[in-house]
Amino acid sequence: MGKKVSVLVVDDSLICRQLICEALSKDPDIEVVGTCADGKQAVEMTKELRPHVITMDVDMPVMDGLTATEHIMAECPTPILVLTADPRSQAPELTYRALELGALALQIKPAIDAGPEAWNLVREIRLLSSVRVIRHLRRPQKGITPPRVTTSVLPAVSMGVVVVAASTGGPQVLYRMLSELPADFPAPIVIVQHINAAFAESLAGWLANASRLKVRLAQDGEPLMPGHVLIAPPGMHTVIPFRGRVGLKQGVERDGHMPSGTTLLESAARTYGRRAVGLVLTGMGADGADGLLAIRQAGGLTMAQNEESCVVFGMPGAAVERKAVDHLIHGDEVASSLARLARGESLAVGR
Repeated sequence: MGKKVSVLVVDDSLICRQLICEALSKDPDIEVVGTCADGKQAVEMTKELRPHVITMDVDMPVMDGLTATEHIMAECPTPILVLTADPRSQAPELTYRALELGALALQIKPAIDAGPEAWNLVREIRLLSSVRVIRHLRRPQKGITPPRVTTSVLPAVSMGVVVVAASTGGPQVLYRMLSELPADFPAPIVIVQHINAAFAESLAGWLANASRLKVRLAQDGEPLMPGHVLIAPPGMHTVIPFRGRVGLKQGVERDGHMPSGTTLLESAARTYGRRAVGLVLTGMGADGADGLLAIRQAGGLTMAQNEESCVVFGMPGAAVERKAVDHLIHGDEVASSLARLARGESLAVGR
């Protein structure tokens, strides 16, 4: 692997710090370069050590993990993995505040007596270490239009369904998208967001609290209705077997994911054809790219988040490489783009 992945471990519990360090020591390509017990120390040590990745506790003295995350992302941006209590026992707003502040991923702390192997951190740390540059999703200032390089026109569409694939950095984009869409948005939305299975329910609750649309985890056989947003639950593939209905099916992982964004998007291409709108957002890997291509080949409309606004351009970039994208849009403009298309307006946007 070459240079080792350097990690800063932040937790006010000595036992937790020891278990995390022991879990990471099992990989010879990962090196813990520092540990600390509060957020203030974390901010200072991040500036000094410049680690590749930080594991961040939430509830700590002096400065909590959320405040520390905010400082680090503003002053010395670094991939942060937040280790938290089970989200089913706390408010989703607390769980996802870390993502709003710029953390890349969430993971549940196992029981202290479970031992270091239960922390299962190596894969996540390796993935996050590949994110070399973290770009914040910037909200445009009022009265200021983001600069355009070139413009083209997305045609008006008859929108039957919107299907979305997202991964690392996706929850923040989804939050803004769903908070800005109008209550009378005329098409159902189905979303695959890669996330630790234990956080799926709190993700849906967090997004629901932000939106005028009805947001919930999808159930097998339920109808697709305008103004409703269905989040793919963990452990099964979410598909659209025929128009107006969503289905859940057992299967194997596809490109390492279940649910798979490509599986969802391909099913939308088959059932809705030219009335399908596909969207691939920020994330590692290539999930969703082949599904977006299927929608485009079926005559539907395809969009992907542009590199400027992505935390990771992997998934949108893979879709671009497959020539599956009709247009790239900024993460801040997803809702406005969908709303205008839903009104039957042509949409001029910059590449």
